[in-house]
Amino acid sequence: MKSFIKPLMATAIMGLAINAYAVQKDITVTANVDATLDMTTDTGEVLPSTMEMRYMPGVGLEPVSQMTKIYSNDAEKDVNINLAGTPQLMDTVGTNANIPLTVKYGDLTLTQAQQTMTATTLFPNGDTANGSIIQPLMISQTTQAPVASGNYSGVVSVVLTQATETP
Repeated sequence: MKSFIKPLMATAIMGLAINAYAVQKDITVTANVDATLDMTTDTGEVLPSTMEMRYMPGVGLEPVSQMTKIYSNDAEKDVNINLAGTPQLMDTVGTNANIPLTVKYGDLTLTQAQQTMTATTLFPNGDTANGSIIQPLMISQTTQAPVASGNYSGVVSVVLTQATETP
């Protein structure tokens, strides 16, 4: 029995000695946060990075639309909206003419000039936790017309800024 207890005791003491050492792991956690504004889908998901316009032969490109919400940290400040550049589709080979696009947010036709959306319209109950009213972001061919065959691509950049003063 003594021969059985001694090895058991030695194992227990070694186990305690091993547990006496600790390991510390430091993990840096980061987040890129713009606490002022964001635009998401109406369900709160990230806006799609690609939207494909379908072509209807003899008619032209069909508009694409996404229902959206704007989130803000201040329901009392207006929100400015504009485009960062000229919205257009360009032939990826470069042989066909560019196709001008029209971008609308709700009832506003967007241009490079800032337009103001009032806070009372976007957040009628003064609640920012659930986002703004739901509005469509629609991209369409400016002049509905047939388009030459090709692969076209372009970027539509919508810029949101929060007004610096409360109305």
